[in-house]
Amino acid sequence: MASAAASHRLDHVDAMRAVAVLLVMWTHYAELYAHLAGSQFALDAVQRRFDFGRIGVVIFFCISGMLIPTSLRAGTPGAARRFVIRRVFRLYPAFWLSLPIGYFAYWALFGRQMPMAGLAANLTMIPTAFGREPVMAHYWTLETELYFYALCLALHTFGGLNRMRALCLACLGLCAAFVAVSALKLLPADALGQYKGLPYHLAIMFWGACFRKAYDDPSARVSLGRVSISNRTAVLAVSAVVAGLAVLMAGVDLLHRDYTHVSTSLGYLFGLAAFALLATVLRIHARGFARLGEISYSVYLLHGVPLYFIYWFCRMHDLTGGPLGLYMALTVPPALALAWASYRLVETAGIRAGHALSRADARARPGVAARAPGPGLDAARDDA
Repeated sequence: MASAAASHRLDHVDAMRAVAVLLVMWTHYAELYAHLAGSQFALDAVQRRFDFGRIGVVIFFCISGMLIPTSLRAGTPGAARRFVIRRVFRLYPAFWLSLPIGYFAYWALFGRQMPMAGLAANLTMIPTAFGREPVMAHYWTLETELYFYALCLALHTFGGLNRMRALCLACLGLCAAFVAVSALKLLPADALGQYKGLPYHLAIMFWGACFRKAYDDPSARVSLGRVSISNRTAVLAVSAVVAGLAVLMAGVDLLHRDYTHVSTSLGYLFGLAAFALLATVLRIHARGFARLGEISYSVYLLHGVPLYFIYWFCRMHDLTGGPLGLYMALTVPPALALAWASYRLVETAGIRAGHALSRADARARPGVAARAPGPGLDAARDDA
């Protein structure tokens, strides 16, 4: 009963993931199928205007910030080892499954080849760090997640990960780094956008961690220099900076009449707002959304596979000129079926293996006890 009640209380977190992945799917499907369609181009125009994909990615980043730091509890022996083991088994098995399938759909079908060195680099989940192209372009967010985990481990090592002050300073420091990198042009003009925006994306994740602290204990005090303020006030101050940067970027883009990037910049703002609303006053508890959220990682990894296969098939057989919405709708069922199979056969097996291995590791190390999950938010979702 308690487990079921806890699951119900956490349905809205999975529902947030569902909203995020649906927005990403909408963007990717509309962008590609617009080249085939003959009508309903408004479906592409609206997602470009508001950058649904960016909104979805920001929601994902915020959710990671809200959940991940709580799985690294200060003072818990072996917490870092447990975290690394479970994260590796949580992420990599399904990711490795997606590589050959994605390579077939994105590369082989279109007569493209990737050298073995590139394929090997993709196994790490950070191929661009080795100067290699990812098998599927949307993998860049996974690399960003890994950098966030590394920063969380560093803060945990120094005892700051579960302290509001350290989280706020990390968020603000990354915002400052983003401004410095952008204003001083510290990266070459042809650098990948994921690296130009990396400090800001990491700041958004730490903002999610600050949001969680303020939500769980809004009246707790945090000292910033000589000033003592509540968690609620602290997160409002940090929110002003993070959101303000999005507005500033939109203003600069508008000044340069770069209207495409205006939508991208405002997408950050809309994503932050959507996350805050869905986490508080607009919680979704619909079971359908929660179920989709449960498999959202596999959906994110594999949603492009049927997209590119159907796109290739339609081009080969001249099945063009149909309504854009029809192409998009026809791609959703195979995408969900493929993701469900990945989740049931690979993803859940990886999660179980990670839990079993981390418990065995804890038992094998004197003085380290395996932590039993409690009823809190992180207990059920730090590995989800």
